[in-house]
Amino acid sequence: MSPTKEKLLSTASKTFSKYGFYKTSMDEIAKSARKAKGSLYYHFNSKELLFREVVLSELDFLKEELTVIFNAPNTDSRDIIKAYMTKRMMIMNISINYQETLRPEFYEFYEFLNDVILEMDLWEKKQITAILNKGVANDELELPGDIEVYAEMLLIFLKGLETPLFLKGQYERLISNFDNLIGILTKGISKL
Repeated sequence: MSPTKEKLLSTASKTFSKYGFYKTSMDEIAKSARKAKGSLYYHFNSKELLFREVVLSELDFLKEELTVIFNAPNTDSRDIIKAYMTKRMMIMNISINYQETLRPEFYEFYEFLNDVILEMDLWEKKQITAILNKGVANDELELPGDIEVYAEMLLIFLKGLETPLFLKGQYERLISNFDNLIGILTKGISKL
């Protein structure tokens, strides 16, 4: 990535985080980055494409952080699941631009992000499936039936928490109990 494009992306991320997608203009981003508006449009054809890149970079950061957890060698699958769920929510809490995509009015009108969100969901489901399969193979977990369905349900559970935790501002109040919830969940699927 060119230094100019990187600077524009970084500035856009901060500006979108501060004002939101709707209240941020391309003029404002160019001005904040101390770049010509033409330079901004050269790298990003529209505000939608720029925002898409910003959200994609937040999700790429999430993937990097979660990959470290998923690839932990010789770790009990229950510990990986706990670490994954905790880290995911911690990173989502600081992913302000991703949080904007959770708003119903945003989701309803801006399909330009659907493929990015879908790709992230598929990636997470694949990683969770692998960990659950590892847990069953290592005799740590007992999951009768289709493991992919369990992975999908776990992801739906986590995504279902995003709106109350992030949009409704309940993260700080509720996160202290998240470990207990994860403990109950992992105990429930543990092989006795």
